Amino acid sequence: DEEQKVAQEFGVMSIPTLLIKKDGQPVEKLIGYHDQAKLEAILAQYL
Repeated sequence: DEEQKVAQEFGVMSIPTLLIKKDGQPVEKLIGYHDQAKLEAILAQYL
């Protein structure tokens, strides 16, 4: 499956996984549950 190829390419082993990319390159990988405040703080670094 296409999804399995993408997951392997980025090293996704569990769900949920959030991969943040900047300029086409992965810059952050969050695995598991994170509350809204933490997600907003991390995303703000890249916006």
